[in-house]
Amino acid sequence: MTHMGLVLLCLMLSQDLLSQRTNYAMGLVPNYKTDGYGVTLGFNYTRSATDYLQASLVAAFSKEQPNSGVEFPYEDYVFNLGYFTTVLSVPRKGIFFYFGGGPSVGYKNINKGSVEFPFDALHAESGFIYGGYASFEMDFFLSDAFSLIVSTTGYYHFNSDLNDSMLLLGVGLRYYFK
Repeated sequence: MTHMGLVLLCLMLSQDLLSQRTNYAMGLVPNYKTDGYGVTLGFNYTRSATDYLQASLVAAFSKEQPNSGVEFPYEDYVFNLGYFTTVLSVPRKGIFFYFGGGPSVGYKNINKGSVEFPFDALHAESGFIYGGYASFEMDFFLSDAFSLIVSTTGYYHFNSDLNDSMLLLGVGLRYYFK
């Protein structure tokens, strides 16, 4: 009888341990951008109940239209490192709001790498970009492992030849590893 009780106790404890999240999470967020779209893949490391570190990869695709008759494509490929802190939380309902940001580096590919434009009004070349970003994220838990992310992220790249600022609005999913 005592062996059966010990086995049941071990099963209950292991069930509790298996249902707890680790400090690591991964999120995928499709984004809306002016005249385009993007996608963000983020990896989070939760440091405490109120803050986390984030590394993210962003690909954003858009087009520039300097006048009504001409347009050309450009893409931003960016790597971000950030620190986020809790602004507001309602843990009983699984709702968390975070604010954070940090450095941002990447590559801007303008007009598919061509420097020939069908007009003389613009001089822009593809190249490496650097700057910073700030983000506001809302996290709504759907289950113990998944949450819905709503994010607003603003970028400023100091040395960009074209559109040094960028705003991404997105909704996606985050998975918390067990």
